Amino acid sequence: MPLLGTILVAIGIAGAVLGGYAVIQQQLDLCGNPTVAVSTAEQTKTMTGPSGPNLPQFQFSELSPAEQTAFTTAVGKPSMEGDVRGAFPHRQAFQQGALVTYQGEQRYATTVWASNCLSVDPLLFPLGIVSILLGIGGILTPPVYRKLLEREASRDRLNRESD
Repeated sequence: MPLLGTILVAIGIAGAVLGGYAVIQQQLDLCGNPTVAVSTAEQTKTMTGPSGPNLPQFQFSELSPAEQTAFTTAVGKPSMEGDVRGAFPHRQAFQQGALVTYQGEQRYATTVWASNCLSVDPLLFPLGIVSILLGIGGILTPPVYRKLLEREASRDRLNRESD
């Protein structure tokens, strides 16, 4: 019984963690926002020289407001990355890598991270909790039952001695 209880607790923990995360991930903004990395103009010149790859090219003004915000955020940060929070119509181009003309200079931009939301049934969380509780019951039942038997045996001995 303790082995079965331990297995139930382990399964319950996994279910509760996944189910709980699935419920709160969107409220905490933990998924769905791709991250765009932007190279400096110098790095872009080095990467795309005259014989460089043929990449899609955009003017900064052609980007959606969300793409523009992510781009300018990336340019202003030491990490050179910014999250796209909103419409991302040029997603395909950014996934392959694109050249964006910004303030008269071309900069290479690409998607470096895109996290989709975990999709599990919300019922997984309460089922995980129930599994944990059943597992704890399965782990604790044998020792509690032994203690009960010991008490009954000692009570029976005391009754026999008093007779």
